[in-house]
Amino acid sequence: MTWTFYLNVTNDTDRDLELVESQLHWGYWNTGGEEDKEPQSIKAGETIQAVGAKSAFGPNGYEFSCSWKDKNNEYQAPYGVISLYVNVPYNDPNEARCRANGYFEVAEWKDITHDGHNFVRNIRISNKLDKWRQKEISNNLFTDWSKIKTLKEIEDVRDIDLNQYIPSGVHFEKMSLFRTSLFNISKILWDGVNDLEFDSLYLKQREVQQYFSVEVTCLRADATKIETVTKKGKITVKDEYGLSTASKVVEEKVSTIETAFKFTEKISVSEEKVVKASVAQELQAELKAKFNILNAVTKEQQQTEKKSKERVFEAPSDKDMDVVPWIFSKMILLYRTDNNNVTTLIGASEWDYAVLHRTHVYDVMDNAKKKVTTGGEY
Repeated sequence: MTWTFYLNVTNDTDRDLELVESQLHWGYWNTGGEEDKEPQSIKAGETIQAVGAKSAFGPNGYEFSCSWKDKNNEYQAPYGVISLYVNVPYNDPNEARCRANGYFEVAEWKDITHDGHNFVRNIRISNKLDKWRQKEISNNLFTDWSKIKTLKEIEDVRDIDLNQYIPSGVHFEKMSLFRTSLFNISKILWDGVNDLEFDSLYLKQREVQQYFSVEVTCLRADATKIETVTKKGKITVKDEYGLSTASKVVEEKVSTIETAFKFTEKISVSEEKVVKASVAQELQAELKAKFNILNAVTKEQQQTEKKSKERVFEAPSDKDMDVVPWIFSKMILLYRTDNNNVTTLIGASEWDYAVLHRTHVYDVMDNAKKKVTTGGEY
């Protein structure tokens, strides 16, 4: 009776897996039950019997190896290589191994027993980067809608006394404080949304339930600008409101708000482009009315709202102190909810809005819990 081995592979990556090496040391190739059919490449998202082998001339065993790599172009870094080795000899114990390197990960592989002659194995190939990205997105407190929607709702951050939100202890992790109500984008303005996945109005109307935007206010201590004041020393600092300073992009894997709400200022003679440009400008006008910070997107300066106040801090006579700048930032987030009720972030940008200072005992890097009331307080 002929001995056989078959391997079914599911390619869960976004790239085809190309066969780059196959060596038959003993036996016959028998992929898909077809004699002499060699191991196969596996397209992205496909499940196939990628390799099969059978013994030569009855119970004489089989031995082979093969490997696959991802198909990439000159601008893409390779993910890695998957390799398979199987040896089912006539007398000695069987051995088989399936390994992956780089970003590849093999799931569901089971070693073969030391004895036995006929085996079918199934594996699933995935990309670790995809899991990392998913974990990163799901754990992102600042852009995951399931967490954002639980924040306290406010109408306008300008109506909030930000001083009461500064904690007594110093910690450098960014905190989400509150959000505005949602701005639901009317369907007649969807053509003004630059959705990279659904890049036509037809796809948007077919696949999307809703586009909406929200403004989130966050707080962080700026570790790079802490000022240390020695005993009895003084320092003058400036609290500022109404800033429009671009901060880091909150989510590198999505468009910036500038891109997500991009419009063409030089209008083409094409009627379609004229209409699309006017829709985008109307959308941006509505967003500017809802989120005042969007003036920063169009590089407009709001000198009328910008204000500052000088404050003097004096260190105690018996100890040094730190003056810590606390930065309040605004994030504008654009989400899409598709017809499967999955809400995805598609655009995000962040701006520093206000800088307020507080004094803390000297061991600030040890997460001091007690403020030093030495002047400069409100």
